[in-house]
Amino acid sequence: MVYEMASRDEERLFFEVAKEAVEEVQEPLNWRKLRDPEKHAGGKPVDYQFKSMLLTLLLMNYHRKEYREMEAHLKNSPHIVRLIGLKRAPSKSTIQRAHVKIGISMLANLNDIIISKFKKDVEEDQAST
Repeated sequence: MVYEMASRDEERLFFEVAKEAVEEVQEPLNWRKLRDPEKHAGGKPVDYQFKSMLLTLLLMNYHRKEYREMEAHLKNSPHIVRLIGLKRAPSKSTIQRAHVKIGISMLANLNDIIISKFKKDVEEDQAST
C-alpha cells in the first residue's frame, strides 16, 4: 500500500522537489541573448522564462521523453503547463534550443540533486506511515 501511494504521488513529489531546486539556480548570461542582426534577419524575442524551461527539461528527463514527445505531452496536459509557469506549451524546437543553452552538465548536476532529495523525501514519507 505504501508503494502504491508513493508511486501515485511520485510525479507530484518530483515536481515539488524540482521547483525548489530550480529556484536556487541563476539564469545563464546567454539566456536572453538576441540574434545578431548582421547574421540573421532579425530575431525572435525569448518568450519562455529560464526557470520554466529548466523545469520542462527536468520533466522531460524524468519521463524519458524526446523533444517531440515532450511537446505532445505538454500540449495534452495544460495543468502541467500552468504548474511549470508557462502560458502555452513550447514547441519541440523551443525545448531543443533551451536544452542547448542550458547545457547537459547543468541538467545532470541539478537532476542528481533532485533525485537524491526526492529519494530522501520518499523514504521519510514511507517511514512516517
